Amino acid sequence: MKLPGCDNGAMAIERCGNTYRKTDSTQPSGVELEGLALQWLAEPMARGGAHVVPVLEVETGALVTRAIASGRCTPSSAEQFGRALAYTHAAGADYFGCAPKGWESDGWMGRAPMTYTSPNALPWGAFFAEYRLLPNLAPCVDRGSISPSGARTIERVCERLRDGDFDSSQPARVDSRASRIHGDLWTGNVLWTPSADIDWAPQNAGCGSLTVLPETVGVLIDPAAQGGHAETDLATLGVFGQAHLDRIYAGYNAESPLDSGWRARIGLHQLYILIIHALLFGGSYGAETVSVARSYT
Repeated sequence: MKLPGCDNGAMAIERCGNTYRKTDSTQPSGVELEGLALQWLAEPMARGGAHVVPVLEVETGALVTRAIASGRCTPSSAEQFGRALAYTHAAGADYFGCAPKGWESDGWMGRAPMTYTSPNALPWGAFFAEYRLLPNLAPCVDRGSISPSGARTIERVCERLRDGDFDSSQPARVDSRASRIHGDLWTGNVLWTPSADIDWAPQNAGCGSLTVLPETVGVLIDPAAQGGHAETDLATLGVFGQAHLDRIYAGYNAESPLDSGWRARIGLHQLYILIIHALLFGGSYGAETVSVARSYT
């Protein structure tokens, strides 16, 4: 998570030729986790999954990735990205809250701590309430980002989540309990690059079930990857304004139809990234989190 103008503390990104080197002196293992997460998300590329920025080197405190040429999101590239994302999600995860392969500790959503769970049989709603919303609620109240009355609204939503009121099936192509999700898929974490500049990718990358790519493709960066619900990634894309979002949804549904009522659950799935912003940045994010939550009480 990195918003324009936000202070990322001791994190630094340096370009050298066609590579970027990211370092973080205060959270050095964070970039190591990012490298593993990118590699985990990249595994489905050869089977049609979304493009993922190539990891060139991973070490404690430093991550080197390939620089991505700049392009723009078009309606056709948005639709194709939706198709490819469906294949990324379909690579699956064993359970909600599982970590990327090779990681055995907790992680972060931006600068906020994020729990990676042990193997469990929790349904999505209980997982989302217990491990994504409630751990961030008390700190938001303590910092004044969310009022006590607002907190009670969110707690009521969490009660409904634990009761299973919002549980839904994964999209049709996902045959595991959890999807393999990016986890922080706001619009800034998808880079659009010319298809002519992706000679680094496997032949079928980004294709979904098709064989020809559009002029530009979406490339995933900066994940908080985990086992989750596919609807969370799709909902998060809309939080800060993704171009041609409906075309992304159309492409996704063409490859892997979403469960009925998915549009009505978009705000619910957005609550995690909203409460994280309330925690980290305060301002109007707390009121927005409560306002969205109120729709689900």
